[in-house]
Formats: sequence, C-alpha cells, structure tokens
Amino acid sequence: MMKKTIAILGEHKGIFPNVMQVLMKQDLRLLFVSEDEAKKLKISRQPEFRYATAEVEFLSCERDGCWEADMIVLVDPDTSSASLVEKIKEVATQKIVLVASEGKTNKDEPDLRELLPWSKVVEIQLNTVEKEFSLCSNNSEAKAEVKRLFEASG
Repeated sequence: MMKKTIAILGEHKGIFPNVMQVLMKQDLRLLFVSEDEAKKLKISRQPEFRYATAEVEFLSCERDGCWEADMIVLVDPDTSSASLVEKIKEVATQKIVLVASEGKTNKDEPDLRELLPWSKVVEIQLNTVEKEFSLCSNNSEAKAEVKRLFEASG
C-alpha cells in the first residue's frame, strides 16, 4: 500500500509547528514546498524531524508538489495569493485542500472554495492552547478524511 502524499505550502510560520507535529507522527510522505533554501534548512532542523515517522522531501515547485500529492495543505492562508492558486489550480482538481489557520475567522481569509471550485476545500481552525481543532467544509467526505488524519496522531 502506498503512503498518502501531502504537499505543504505556505510561509511555515505561526501554526506550522502544530500542523507539522500532527503530520510527522504518521506514516505519510510529506512534500514541503518552498523556493527558499534557508527556509528548507530551518524546517529540516526542527526537533520533530529526529523522531519522525513520516517520509519527508523538499521541493521548489508548487505545481510539481501538488501534482504528486493526494492532499494539499496551505499553512498560511495569507500567502495563498491568486498567483499561488493559479499555479496549483489545475493539479488540485478533486484533491483535498486543507487551509490551516489559527486565531482567525474564515472572513479573514480568501475564499478558496471560489478560487478552487473543483477542489475539496477544508478549513481547519487550530486552538493550540486547548490542543483542539475544528473543521469547516461543504464536502463531508473530505472533512471526515481530514478529521481521521488529525485523530490518528492522537
């Protein structure tokens, strides 16, 4: 059985460590996508990498990373500009696009459901203090799959 592949895009700040901790504990293939070599080095030095169950790779091209992925995670919705959406739109069709945010309301973010109409957009709100999350999506199957992903990590 092949590992589920997840592409992670965004500036990797703020909530990134929380999302990374959840994903690194699982038998997944994670593709961190960034053109910034210093950022890749910083991410690879995170403590979670020492004890990771996940297979980790670094890519520079958003389109290639999303094409390979079963699921796409946009870590910092503020960086999910129209140009990024245009790069991944074609290869994100029918895939779950998880939009992770912390301490924001959905109104603060671009409406990715409109920008990616053929993707299964799931918004996740993280409460790092309470170690809880809430999900919002029009697609119940995608929402259930993301919920299983987070519950599997404990």
